[in-house]
Amino acid sequence: MQVLIAFVSHRVEFLPILLRLVRKCKNFVLEEPMTLELNKLLSGEMDIDEYIMWVNTPFPVYTVHLMRALLDLKNRGLKVLPVEPYLQIVEGIHEAVEANRYDEYVKNEVVQKVLKVEREATGALIEYHEAFMSRDFDSVVEATLKFAKADAKRFVLRDKMRADKIAEINENCLVEAGQIHFLLEEELKNRAEVSNVDSVNIVEKVANTLGIDYVKNPGNELTEIYIKEIIGEEFNGDVELLAAQALIYITLVSKEEMVPEEGQFPHLLDEVKCAKIARSMSYDNCRKFMNRVWFGRSKN
Repeated sequence: MQVLIAFVSHRVEFLPILLRLVRKCKNFVLEEPMTLELNKLLSGEMDIDEYIMWVNTPFPVYTVHLMRALLDLKNRGLKVLPVEPYLQIVEGIHEAVEANRYDEYVKNEVVQKVLKVEREATGALIEYHEAFMSRDFDSVVEATLKFAKADAKRFVLRDKMRADKIAEINENCLVEAGQIHFLLEEELKNRAEVSNVDSVNIVEKVANTLGIDYVKNPGNELTEIYIKEIIGEEFNGDVELLAAQALIYITLVSKEEMVPEEGQFPHLLDEVKCAKIARSMSYDNCRKFMNRVWFGRSKN
């Protein structure tokens, strides 16, 4: 079994490149859990507009364009395989609560692992929002670090579980993965069923083609550091500074999804620009910026 991983951001501008890879394969592993709604969409029982009404996605525009293309390719013989077991279990927990089957559902050992990690990440996110409400910059940085650590545990478990399920496909496939899921490649290489694993980072490839000096989102880099720590790699950098810069980045970066003409990459340009600005700032400059923009303080 051979696997090609396409690391990509959920931006419409990268879809033409991703789809060129998809058209060359017979099996496309989607980074989504198989939900009732997705099953209905893929089987023709639900249209895309209705699907978007039901699905919980932070990237609705991207999802519309991706699903439209995948349904067309599916009609031409592409096998679309939604494989995201961690999120499948999270969805199952919600369904079990609604069906009054929660106590029975969480008896499963794997479900318990997911529940533990998910609770920790959710708790850290709540603490982050509470720290933000305190308007104290150092507290927000500390909460950002705590959430990044919890989120890293979530990514490690997600990628291990996903690698297990992908290995069971037993057919050559193209795998969609977000850029932060770099551990998935190493996990697949450790599966006996997988004979060869290659990858292409579409975002970085586009940046290189355009001659852009690609700079990572500092928040993602912070999470990646903690992922590497979990698997035994050391890091001696300044995580507090990265957390502070991550706060600047999320403040500056555009929140709206854009649909550019093919060959234009407004999200990439905006994200790299914001990352460069954030990474150029000292901890104290980050504090001053956040105090002025978010906390209503002109001095500190």
